[in-house]
This record gives sequence, structure tokens and C-alpha cells, in this order.
Amino acid sequence: MTARLTPQAIGLGALAGATTAMLCLGLASGSALSIILFFISPVPLMVAGLGFGLKSALIGAVIALAGTLVFANGLVAVLVALAIAAPACAMAFWLNLARPAEEIGGPKGKLAWYPLADVLFAVALMTGLAYVSLGAAIGFGPEVAGQLASELVARLHETNPEVAFSPAAEDNLRSFLQTAVPVIQPFFWMLTLTLSIYIAVAIAQRAHLVQRPREDWPMALRMPRIATFAFLAAVLISLAPGGLGHAGGTFAGALGAGFTMAGFAMLHARTRNMPGRFAILTIAYLSIAFIGFTVLIFFIAGVFGAGRHILLTPAQPSNLTPRKTD
Repeated sequence: MTARLTPQAIGLGALAGATTAMLCLGLASGSALSIILFFISPVPLMVAGLGFGLKSALIGAVIALAGTLVFANGLVAVLVALAIAAPACAMAFWLNLARPAEEIGGPKGKLAWYPLADVLFAVALMTGLAYVSLGAAIGFGPEVAGQLASELVARLHETNPEVAFSPAAEDNLRSFLQTAVPVIQPFFWMLTLTLSIYIAVAIAQRAHLVQRPREDWPMALRMPRIATFAFLAAVLISLAPGGLGHAGGTFAGALGAGFTMAGFAMLHARTRNMPGRFAILTIAYLSIAFIGFTVLIFFIAGVFGAGRHILLTPAQPSNLTPRKTD
């Protein structure tokens, strides 16, 4: 899809950027609604990019960065740039890409759209890079983990004064946070970005802003096989001490989220048209809430189900040549 930088594209890109900035800045209020809105903050930039091209999304990204830099601080701007704006712009660019299917061994007269699996893999890597950069910026390590542990203990004591932590228990909590935080944060942010992609694509398609047709997400939401090797490499690196180990854990968390979502998508696909499907899916999701380790089942399923689903559509002479959104 070729998109020109029209006044409409500039205006809507700027509006998307301002909306993203407000959703991010609203997090400072600490309300439950502001937290929910923060999780969908990438959506406006994604919709702008899907509908009006990469340049429109980049304009929005600049506005979002400027807004957070003026009204917050540099660290918040770095978070917005790396964890929100960059994945949003890249995703919108990739999902608009298509080429003749015969170039990849497909049938003639068809367009092959950029695989969703490759988009998710790239977004996972960008998520890992974002949190590694943020960790380096704040100097994440034993001292920061200790501060988090002390704050957590203080809040628990405020809500329940009868709870007492021994020095050994605080040390254990500090060690746990030092290991878990680099993995958990990118894991959940990768889930958030994928949900934002789904919402943005649905909005753009409903508004007829994007040429990419609807695709079967339960079949298409997979991680490519190369992501398996990247995950194994990240796990091995995570065994290293210090910052290198934290970096490996960060990438492992982001990639692990992609495989876990793929596992759930496989369950949705396998249970389609099956009697009792709603009950099966409900039990599956509740099992994660109450028995956390069952998430490993879906992660393993996602690893063994790794692959690409290529979306094919009839090609018209006018859209065989364009490969770029801008």
C-alpha cells in the first residue's frame, strides 16, 4: 500500500500522538481507569500508521515524545519512544506490506501479506530491547531490587500490620525481584502490545483505512521457528551474572509471551465448532489465574506449533508493484 503524506495524514498523525501522550501521562493519577487506558496507549499510533502510512505514525510518535518530555521527564519519554512508539510504527509499516505470492513460491495472481508471526517476533525483540535500555537507564540491579523489596514490605505492613518480614525473608524477596522483574515486565508488555495490535487492526479495518484483509487470528497468531532459537539463546544468556543475565531474562520474557499467546491461539483454533468450546476456554483461562504454572502448557504448545501463516488475497494489477507504505 502506498500512502501519501497529505494534510489529513499529518493532522490525524498529530492527533494520534497527542492521544498517546495523554494516555501515558494520565498514568500519574494512579486510578484504575488510567492504568487501563495506558495499556492501550499504542493503539492511536498504530491506527494512524495502518491507515495513513509510516510517516503519519512517525509524526504522531514525535508529538507523543514531545508531550511526555515537556509534561513528565526524560525517562518517561524514553519509555514512550522504545516501548510504545517504536513498536507501534514498525507494526503499522509491516502489516501494510504485501508482494506477489509467486515471489515466495506461491500461486500467481495472489498477494502475500507480511506474516503476523514475523510481526510478533519483531515486536517481542523490540520489547526486549526497550526494557534492557530502561533497565540500563535506571541502573537496575541489587540496589534497585532492594528498594523495590523494601517498598513492597512497607506497603504490605501498612495494609496488614500483623504481617512481619524477617531480614532473611526480605533478602529472599530482594533476590526474587532481582530475577523476576526483568522477565515479568516484558512478558506482560508483550501481551499488551499484541492486544493493542488486535484492537488497532480491528478499528482500521472497520473504518476501511487499511487494505490488509481480515485474517484468522487463531490460525495466524504464531511465532516463527527462528524465534525458538532466539528464545533458547536468551535463556542461556540469562544464566550469566549481572546485567548480561538481566538482559537475557528480558528477551526471554518477551519471547516467552509470544509463544504463550500462540499456545492459546492454538486452543482457540482446535476447539472451533467443538461442543462445549466456551467451557473449555473458560477453564483454560481460569487455570492461569488460579494455577499459574499451567501457563507452561500453553507456552510449550506455542513452541511446538511455531510457524508462519501467509495471508493470500487476489492481486490486482495496480497493487502488484507497491511494497512500501511510504
